[in-house]
Amino acid sequence: MFIKNRFLFRFIVSFFTLLIIPFPVSYIPFLGFINTWFSNMYQAFIPWFAKNILHLDKEITVFENGSGDTTYNYVLLLVIVIVSFLITIIWTVLDKKKHNLIRLNYWFITLLRYFLGYNMMSYGWQKVIPMQFSEPGFFRLLQPLGEMSPMGLAWTFIGFSPEYTIFSGVMEVTGGILVLYYRTRYLGALILTGVMANVMALNYFYDVPVKLFSTELWLMAIIIVSPKIKQLIHTLLDLKPTTPQLSFIPFLKSKRKKLSVIGTWIVMLFIVIYPLIETMRYIDEYGPNAPKPPLYGLYEVTSFKANGKEIVPTLKDTVAWRYVDIEWKDHTLFYRTDMSRFGYSTQIDTLTQKITWASYKDTTKVYTMKYTRTDSTMRFQGIHKNDTIDCMTKILTKDDFRLTSRGYNWIQEYPFNR
Repeated sequence: MFIKNRFLFRFIVSFFTLLIIPFPVSYIPFLGFINTWFSNMYQAFIPWFAKNILHLDKEITVFENGSGDTTYNYVLLLVIVIVSFLITIIWTVLDKKKHNLIRLNYWFITLLRYFLGYNMMSYGWQKVIPMQFSEPGFFRLLQPLGEMSPMGLAWTFIGFSPEYTIFSGVMEVTGGILVLYYRTRYLGALILTGVMANVMALNYFYDVPVKLFSTELWLMAIIIVSPKIKQLIHTLLDLKPTTPQLSFIPFLKSKRKKLSVIGTWIVMLFIVIYPLIETMRYIDEYGPNAPKPPLYGLYEVTSFKANGKEIVPTLKDTVAWRYVDIEWKDHTLFYRTDMSRFGYSTQIDTLTQKITWASYKDTTKVYTMKYTRTDSTMRFQGIHKNDTIDCMTKILTKDDFRLTSRGYNWIQEYPFNR
């Protein structure tokens, strides 16, 4: 077993099993509804528990979203800890004969391996095919460093280098594949212990709201590799020979063994391939080659006239624009002279060379302008907020920014730390 203390072993098994379910049943075809059933059950009980037992001041109304560190997640974790402790006590009281837990240990570690491996495939493939972190857009390049959130800084730092992103993904996928295969499970878990320690540190120290989940995955890797830690220490530090340990084999009969091998390979291939297919499904929509809007680009204002009068840019001016950013589908972002921002829903008609901007909050506020574009300039003419606008801009590209134009340099006579 990965730990000799039977009470602690029972608690860990209970805790991680409750944490993981309904995996893997929810991924079986036609059984996806089980995941919905569990979510509905938790989302009904957890707010009640928080209000009536914990007496929290605010009701829980935020559930599953991009953040894994919501109040809901923390209260759910507390409930799982309490239930696991109760299960452990009941289990200990009923197990008076102290049954052999080796078989349970084998299946529990198998569950952890498959869950850890699946999530490494899910996250890893989205880095190997750079989708989780995208290159800095014009919005980031214009944003002052001091205005970035810690998470925004981390996403920009990682997304700036697709090579670094791919390297991180390869490490996750490699560790995930190795932990799935029984004979390489310890090597895979050892790799993922280091990989997930780095991910966990990034989440903690850059305030990325996946702290709980990354910590749970890291602990799973520790549990899987723990039976070999003592031998590893002897080998690396003491330089002492180690003796092999006998492993539990669940299927000894030849027929059952063959079926188990076939079933294992089917499960492993599913875990490796299914997340890859899911990633490939969205590559054309969200990947690096996703289609861009017809007028994609950043436009720096060189001349701005309102009602026929040239406006001299000042920080207090609220009419003139400084930049027009068109990098997202159906959206335009405007920068005023003081770099404050506002945005509009956008429709572009390339045939009539007209662009229509509509307010998100007030659908009656719609502005249609004519645009004229050359290789290096863009001109907008029309009515905006009761003003007749004539705006001339020059087109900027990523090469106009130091961060994205610096490139890679093998030889540097002096550090280029700007």
